[in-house]
Amino acid sequence: MIEAAWLFSSIALAAPPGDEATWEELRDDVVRVECTEVSGEPWCRSTGLVSAPIAKVSATLENMAEHQDKFEAVHSIRVLAPDTLHITLDYPGMLSDRDYVARYTPTTDGDAKVYRWESVTHADAPPVDGVVRLIEFGGEWRLVPEGSNTRVTYVWHADLRGSFPNWAVGIARRRAGHEALKDLAGANGTKLVKR
Repeated sequence: MIEAAWLFSSIALAAPPGDEATWEELRDDVVRVECTEVSGEPWCRSTGLVSAPIAKVSATLENMAEHQDKFEAVHSIRVLAPDTLHITLDYPGMLSDRDYVARYTPTTDGDAKVYRWESVTHADAPPVDGVVRLIEFGGEWRLVPEGSNTRVTYVWHADLRGSFPNWAVGIARRRAGHEALKDLAGANGTKLVKR
């Protein structure tokens, strides 16, 4: 379980692109999904409003393994260290599942709670046959209180790796952005609300 012990860690992470990037909108309904490229690397972000207070949403992120059965797009979450998780994503149909090992670093930014992560290697999570390892994966969850709700912005490095049909990349990114926020709301026993 990710615990408060890793709060304010000094690990330096490369920051995901911000609003200064040129974002292309892929979806805009209850969740807005946008993507961009920075130095040739694909990044996406999704934004939505979860109908739960920030303390509840942040507790879910800090204890993701305890809620893994509520994340439809996640096959499994293993805790490797207090700040490190091995997450296997459940890809649909004939596509190979993806996995990554990430070290999380939480910080605060004014009223916002920010959870950044970066890919790392860990002896207890070697690559698995038939699963594509996302080795350059990273990003952040940014939670901002908005009344009794929480505005959630999820930013992630969007390189899918492995054999993935080009025509499906936009679909996969739209789905990933929507599913991440929908699953987070569901893990809180709530829903996404219109922004």
